[in-house]
Amino acid sequence: MKRETDYGHPIKEVYGPEDVAGLSYERDLGDPGKYPYTRGYYPEGYRGRLWTQRMTAGLISSAETNKVLKKYREMGERGGMCVICDRTFAMPIDADHPIGRKEVGVLGWPGGSLLEFETLMDGIPMTGQSVTLLSTCASGPLQLAYIVVYCQKNGINLSEIHGAATSYPFANCFGQCDCQPLDLDLKLFLDAAEYTIRNGIKMRTCLLSQHAQESGLNNAQALGVEMAMLNELCGLLVNERGLDFDDVALLSFELVSIGMRFFEEIAKMRALRRMWAKVAKEKFKAKKERSLQLLMAVHTSGRTMTYQQPLNNIVRATIETLAGVIGGCTAMDNACMDNPQAEPSELAARMSLNTQHIISDETGVADVVDPLAGSYFVEYLTNKVEEEAYKVWNDIEAQGGMVAAVKKGYIQNMVEKAMRERQREVETGERVIIGVNKLVIPPEDDFEIPIKEVKIEDSEKEARRIEEWKKTRNMALIEKSLSQLYKDAQKGDRFNLMPSIIEAVRVYATAGEIMGVIRKARGLSYDPFNMIECPFNFE
Repeated sequence: MKRETDYGHPIKEVYGPEDVAGLSYERDLGDPGKYPYTRGYYPEGYRGRLWTQRMTAGLISSAETNKVLKKYREMGERGGMCVICDRTFAMPIDADHPIGRKEVGVLGWPGGSLLEFETLMDGIPMTGQSVTLLSTCASGPLQLAYIVVYCQKNGINLSEIHGAATSYPFANCFGQCDCQPLDLDLKLFLDAAEYTIRNGIKMRTCLLSQHAQESGLNNAQALGVEMAMLNELCGLLVNERGLDFDDVALLSFELVSIGMRFFEEIAKMRALRRMWAKVAKEKFKAKKERSLQLLMAVHTSGRTMTYQQPLNNIVRATIETLAGVIGGCTAMDNACMDNPQAEPSELAARMSLNTQHIISDETGVADVVDPLAGSYFVEYLTNKVEEEAYKVWNDIEAQGGMVAAVKKGYIQNMVEKAMRERQREVETGERVIIGVNKLVIPPEDDFEIPIKEVKIEDSEKEARRIEEWKKTRNMALIEKSLSQLYKDAQKGDRFNLMPSIIEAVRVYATAGEIMGVIRKARGLSYDPFNMIECPFNFE
């Protein structure tokens, strides 16, 4: 077994004062609630407010996902809801697209139109809880538009809603299925972020180091990539879109993946808070204290959940949940024992939510802020992962920044190399995974857990439903709105498309139609897969 950190640094038998000899309490730690926020943002920690305890929902249809969300509330979900989109909406294409017919409702919510969002939120409050919609960058502006139109139609004050709806533009580097080119994703991200800020909407943008780590990067690499993304995207919003950094900073929402390296995961969260506070203060000259505080949610690692011996995943999720809590997360949705097989069954979801409740209500770990502070080992790990993350970040900056590094394939090569190395370690036994390369049992002896399956006929049923629904729409209004969107999309990257997207959403244009028209206006094919023709003629 390896005796080193996730990023390859040797671990000693014991740590003492000499390992943190240069540590200054005031400069490097500070009390909870004080700069540089290594120990957390609130002096009273969870005594003032527990983290948002939620589960990720999304499967088969909007109606089915609505039922699951309501069930989660009954199970004890507290403070917010979280929905993940399916691969069809992630692209985004429509359910009746030849590929969509096989993918709709698989591993997520099929959010292809305002109709789907209205069905999703039926009987669920938009206010009084955070509303988080996890998706790709391309579908993020559509989700934001759904929220705007839904609130306007239902007399809900947009200033009273909060959560997250849009996503960062680099997810395709980390195995996500947004199939739009980087320059288009980057423009859509900037448009959505600018619109949100200028209109006082409290819907944050998700920047997911979770994707980086789940795709194979180690803790230091994921942290370095995250800081590179934050640095570049904030810079673009300030320098290209003319926004104030203090407004931009409040938009950022980081979703961190927490794996099985218990002390390292805690150290990573502490280091991220400190790194962000420093760059916000020293580079961007933040004027508000809140701008130094990066909202940090946690998703316990799906990568560590194993298909073999799924009951072991309950233990893994518990350890990771505990690490996220001790690390000081503001929200959490944790992986389930059936994570490798499907979206959570009712049993798996209840177990995961109960895990959060048991930790918050029975263990006492929420009584003390940053309880491992002062541990020679934890402080050493916090310093070390920060040091290694800066090396990764500096390497990315040497490539010209995150956008340039992606265009050169630098990030993709980093991911591939890390993924291959991790697989090699598993195959050689250097990285032990119980039930996979140690204490393996025959498949016939394995525990069979209930699986929530999506069958091919379920996807086809959704596709046919959308086909019939499309025929009932007012096509004159749709063509008028899409014609305006087409004209606006030809006006260059600095012209914000959100108002036109919102109007197209309002008249029930679909995700595939809206994105197809934007693509066509930019000289791309209407369909990213070149399988269907554009049904509109705006020339």
